[in-house]
Amino acid sequence: MKALIIGGGIGGLTVAVALQQQGIEAHVYEAADALRPVGAGIWVPTNALQALARLGLSEAVAAQGIPLAAIQLQTKEGGILETIDLQWVQAEFGYTTVSIHRARLQQVLAGALRPGTLHLGRRCTGIGQDPDGVSAYFDDGSDARGEMLVGADGIRSTVRAHLFPEARLRYSGQTCYRGIARTNLPAGLHPVCREVWGGESRFGFSATGAEEVYWFAPVSAPAGQAPGKDPVPALAARYREFPEPVPALIGATRPEDVLLTDLHDLAPLARYWQGRVVLLGDAAHAMTPNLGQGGAQAMEDGVALARQLARTSDPTLAFHRYQQQRLPRARRLVQQSWWLGQVAHLRPRWLRYARNRLLQWLPENLARARSAALYTPAL
Repeated sequence: MKALIIGGGIGGLTVAVALQQQGIEAHVYEAADALRPVGAGIWVPTNALQALARLGLSEAVAAQGIPLAAIQLQTKEGGILETIDLQWVQAEFGYTTVSIHRARLQQVLAGALRPGTLHLGRRCTGIGQDPDGVSAYFDDGSDARGEMLVGADGIRSTVRAHLFPEARLRYSGQTCYRGIARTNLPAGLHPVCREVWGGESRFGFSATGAEEVYWFAPVSAPAGQAPGKDPVPALAARYREFPEPVPALIGATRPEDVLLTDLHDLAPLARYWQGRVVLLGDAAHAMTPNLGQGGAQAMEDGVALARQLARTSDPTLAFHRYQQQRLPRARRLVQQSWWLGQVAHLRPRWLRYARNRLLQWLPENLARARSAALYTPAL
């Protein structure tokens, strides 16, 4: 079989590597003329590292990032709401969470591909399928043909629009600034991801390397806001009452290192495939980033899909089994991430107080059960 993979992001690269390791010819077609990082930093959590371990890549990814010891949630006033002990997670599941620059994660994945199978500057404009195979058509006038096609082309997927034109995105009511600060965290915070809640604004950060800290700042706002030529002064004003190192991180960020992205997810699809075409990652189940699971679920998808395709010569049977395996978990995480974002941005003080007390009273056994459910992949 030959698989055409549309999209050279995390999901597309992962499934290509997984298919090639199963002996299936796989080619990736990416619209950009170079693999450019989108989003600056990313977490590779325990479940994603378990998926990457199936491909022999977990150690390479960990070596390019910062393994974390804990995830902390606190209020703007400084009160700790929750601490997730990632050392316990590592002891239980074999892996922690790695904080890494997205570009380095892409480099590890792309470096595991067979030479000549990553095709850049190939923007897909349409697809066509028949009983014998499927074709992809590109804006440069070229085309490619294979026995199956994987749509891994992101939240605004061209492939999904062809299969399911009725699919709709949902705006969360939040837009998110992301940046890279050229500095180091205080020693005690170097192996920690911390997120600070402050009503209409949040701020989270974790180190991704030496003198490199990835931060993200979701704010309640209408969609379509423009970041401005230099968003740093406005961010500094918005977050001036947040505890350190938040103001320091903003001050150590260059304007050109700040991105602004509206936070959408995808209204749940009833199915992920049609004929010889299947979706994965954000094309299938885009979620808001509140659980840090968007990229992780794309990696789980890629490994699971490749394993199903290796078990049968019938792509449609493999797609059906893949959907049965992946859809329930992805749909659950989409909804959990959506509601976590809404809860994080509660405005009435009394509701925030009740939320904070509930989080602080959460028994450790329930917190660990929640972590176990999150970090157990469906592969």
